[in-house]
Amino acid sequence: MKKKVRIAVLGAAEIAFRRFMPALIQNENFEYVGVAYYRDQDAQKVIAFQKNYGGLIIKGFDSVFNNSCIDAVYVPQPPSLHYKFGLDVLKSGKHLFMEKPFTTSLKDTEKLISLAKMKDLAVNENYMFRFHKQISDFVKLCKDGIVGKINHYEVRFCFPLRAQNDFRYIKALGGGALLDCGGYTIMLSNILVGGDGIVHPNSPIYEKSFEVDMHGSGVMKSKSTHLTCSFYYGMDDKYSCYAKAFGDKGILLAPRVLTAPSDLNVIFDVLDLKEKLVKQITIGRDDSFLKSIDNFNESIINPSIRMENYDKILQQANYIEEMKRKQK
Repeated sequence: MKKKVRIAVLGAAEIAFRRFMPALIQNENFEYVGVAYYRDQDAQKVIAFQKNYGGLIIKGFDSVFNNSCIDAVYVPQPPSLHYKFGLDVLKSGKHLFMEKPFTTSLKDTEKLISLAKMKDLAVNENYMFRFHKQISDFVKLCKDGIVGKINHYEVRFCFPLRAQNDFRYIKALGGGALLDCGGYTIMLSNILVGGDGIVHPNSPIYEKSFEVDMHGSGVMKSKSTHLTCSFYYGMDDKYSCYAKAFGDKGILLAPRVLTAPSDLNVIFDVLDLKEKLVKQITIGRDDSFLKSIDNFNESIINPSIRMENYDKILQQANYIEEMKRKQK
């Protein structure tokens, strides 16, 4: 019988409870060990984890790092803590499943990837949207000429203000639109232009009373073709999350391209050049979080997938670094 990967969760974050755990318990390749906490105020949160998903309540993150029976760790902490805890995970010889962004700087990401390579450990940056079948379907439909020859793409991801104490608005916690919703639009833009994009950032937008960037935009341009993708992201806007392909015969619209939950029946709109609906294409349901965990398992057992993940994480970190240069 194949040995399961024993995985622990480093902190009772909302995304871990709501998205990660429901997907993890469906995956037969993993065995959930438990959730760790280090602050007394988090005690009630971990009790809710145990009530819903079983497993152990582990006091102190060091208890996870020092436990030789744990093979892998999921880190859903605020971005500013990703490097610190990622380093602890890898130093302890465990595989690392990191919430996005991998770290808050190219330098820190390079250090973690270098350590992972040296120890032959798998890492995953959880931009789970890229595993949803709608992404490959969108690309294929465009290549097949559903709206004619593609001239340009557009990606947008923004949402209204959240609670004032949300980590996204706190610089010390790695907040800011670029590191949050911006990373999604940049990654998808590169996928759409063919994976060899060069990013051209515009200046970020700041707002009074906020210490972090609140909006940003830019263009991703393919090195080898004419394809370009404009992207926009923001944390003080009406909610929108879409990709558009502009062809010489019409427009293909994917309205929930980055945030489709597993129970959503994804439908694309095909529009004519006057943006009138021509037809709809049903893509169906898919569980991108479950597939992201599957990819993590594949990277543990398959060296080529492991190397591919290293490269994708570094590529994304380089794009973010290029965007940040415009902020200085």
